Amino acid sequence: MNLNKIRVDRDIKIARLLRSFGVIMAIFYFVMGLTFVILPLFDNIPPLNRYGISILLMVYGCYRLYRFFKPSKKNNHEEQDDE
Repeated sequence: MNLNKIRVDRDIKIARLLRSFGVIMAIFYFVMGLTFVILPLFDNIPPLNRYGISILLMVYGCYRLYRFFKPSKKNNHEEQDDE
């Protein structure tokens, strides 16, 4: 087998794994933000702090999803160079 092909295949698999992990973590942050508001488990935290933490976690989760789905400028430049 060609060593370069093995390296490219490995890099593709690692990139897929990292992308999947990024989406899972973004969803995790958003769900944790909802959990702070919904579950009575966190009732001992003052409401202002609880809602603040919740908003920050949900906004950060949305930001990570946005960054994931936003096309990067680097990819756009590479595609234009290929043409």
